Amino acid sequence: MIRNLLFTSLALLSSGIHAVEQPVTTSITAVKVFLSGAEVTRTGKLDLAKGTSTVVLAGLSEEVDPSNIQVSGSGAFTILGVQHRLNYLEEKQDRAEVADLKDRIKALTADITKEQSLLNVLEKEDARLSKNEVVAGQQGLGLEQLRSINEYLQARQEALALKRNERNDRIVELREAMNKLNLQLGQLQGRKTRPTSEVVVEVSANAAVEGTLVVKYLVRSAGWSPNYDIRVADITKPLQLTYKAQVFQNTGEDWNKVQLALSSGDPDKDATMPELYPWRLDFGYAQTTGYVAPTAFNASIHDVRGIIRDANTGEPLPFVNVVLLDASGRVVNGTASNVDGYYAIAIPAAGRTIQISSVGYGSQTMAISNGTMNVNLAQNAVQLSEVTIAQNQANASYLIGASPGVVQLSPAQTYTWDAKPSRRIRRQKMEYGEDDAFGSENVTNTTASTTVAASVVQRTTNFEFPISVPYTIPSDGQNHQVGVQENELVSTYKYYCTPKLDLDAFLFAQVTGWEGMNLLAGPAYIYFEGTFVGESLLDLTGAGDTLDISLGRDQGVSVQRTKRKDYCQQQVIGGKRTESVGWEIAVRNNKPQAVDLVLTDQYPVPVRSEIEVKLDDTSGAKVNAEKGSLTWKVLVEPRTNRQFPFGYSVKVPKDQVVVLE
Repeated sequence: MIRNLLFTSLALLSSGIHAVEQPVTTSITAVKVFLSGAEVTRTGKLDLAKGTSTVVLAGLSEEVDPSNIQVSGSGAFTILGVQHRLNYLEEKQDRAEVADLKDRIKALTADITKEQSLLNVLEKEDARLSKNEVVAGQQGLGLEQLRSINEYLQARQEALALKRNERNDRIVELREAMNKLNLQLGQLQGRKTRPTSEVVVEVSANAAVEGTLVVKYLVRSAGWSPNYDIRVADITKPLQLTYKAQVFQNTGEDWNKVQLALSSGDPDKDATMPELYPWRLDFGYAQTTGYVAPTAFNASIHDVRGIIRDANTGEPLPFVNVVLLDASGRVVNGTASNVDGYYAIAIPAAGRTIQISSVGYGSQTMAISNGTMNVNLAQNAVQLSEVTIAQNQANASYLIGASPGVVQLSPAQTYTWDAKPSRRIRRQKMEYGEDDAFGSENVTNTTASTTVAASVVQRTTNFEFPISVPYTIPSDGQNHQVGVQENELVSTYKYYCTPKLDLDAFLFAQVTGWEGMNLLAGPAYIYFEGTFVGESLLDLTGAGDTLDISLGRDQGVSVQRTKRKDYCQQQVIGGKRTESVGWEIAVRNNKPQAVDLVLTDQYPVPVRSEIEVKLDDTSGAKVNAEKGSLTWKVLVEPRTNRQFPFGYSVKVPKDQVVVLE
């Protein structure tokens, strides 16, 4: 009996000890951002008494994944167990925007009260002036005195009326402003209250000890995407490539001055290799069993990004509204595309569809089916020459023209965009002959590098960019630009022209040895000679070993293609007609330095034996008889002209018609 009582007492004592939870204050010190998701590291100090203690790390994001919580520490204590739980009772503190709205509403309320008090004073004075006994008294007044007093009363009451109108107008203005703020506050506070996560850690110490506790956990509403600036001062200078990242997060907790790292990993993707199922063939439709690509809502998607373009011109559309809706059509989250048409939005559990809308364009609503959703918006029938869009937070307005040009923002910010078709930077070789179109030059790359990130950490399946300076990324779902690397690359430059199709010369830069730069596919913005050329897409899916970057048209190299009238002739012998056609390509280099130029033209290739084609003059061009192409690779000296004549003859039955131009 005594033994049972002893065990019961110890059990009650033990349960009493475990019931006392010791809160530990932690702060976010480091964040590793993946392409989708992020790993957050929190650190806190703790004082432990001898024995077993239960400590609680509260106020964490609700998105904490219980299966990926890692707890470690430094000090003479042992971690016995870790648990995760959600706290629905303690709401998170108001976000900064909510607190700001409340402060502004409070200030407006004080201003309205002040104006109302001053209005009451004016009304009381007017009421006193309206009473006859105030001026008549018991003895009466003379005519002149009465006239003078009446003039004073009239003037004073008119002044009071004007002041009352001013006060009333001011009160109306203040109340309208407060109503707008209340509506905005109601929208923010009307969103579903987010619970907080708590990590409960049971520890044991042989003596009282001070220590440090570190907890790591994964959150899903975060990620980053790469983009690049490519700058070329002139064709004698190295190419400058700036590696940047757009980082976003909407996890419910701000990352204030944290040690940031960008990882190419994506823990949100399934790590299970897909299995190829048998393809069983039968009459009728194909019979397959296995994985089917999602065509509707995909619950595994936790963030969506993409580029919004004009369906007619292909140009990126800035400031397009992107709204996330739940199954009932209620707004869950929202953002807008930037000046480059890029958007990224986190998808919480309730998100089902994305609605894209912009003034002057038809809206689109799509189920969330993929992590990348590019959108082409078609213009409405009514074209708008000017559209004014009010920016909520900055109280600025954007004036956007219907045609490409300049966007003027207030306060003073100006963005200029180009109407030229977007270009694609590919990892491949240009097809201007059997050899590499840029020749066989060996280029030593990466002569200089200014690194914003610390040295790249190479892992087995991914790499990381540790950022060398602390960054602050608020939980607002917006893109925040982070500098990663700046590289100076030695490149070769060549001009390409196909005068039969276009007389303009296009400048290309060839970059080799880029493999060690840890590039990822993403948009690139190209600047040549200090001018924005246009947007490209860095595409690394090709099989080549070079980056061929189009820098656009260069008017410094002029090309003409004219017919050689003295060469062109026609003669008939027997049942055959022979026609000769000649062309001359003239090149003028107006630049102060020599340029490497690749010219491409063609002659006809027969498809039947009755047609005979003979190439009479090539001017030293490299000939591809199978394709009927002529390629000249020449060095054109500065301020000089070059000519490249060529001609061909075609023999056909005299009663047949062929087109030779």
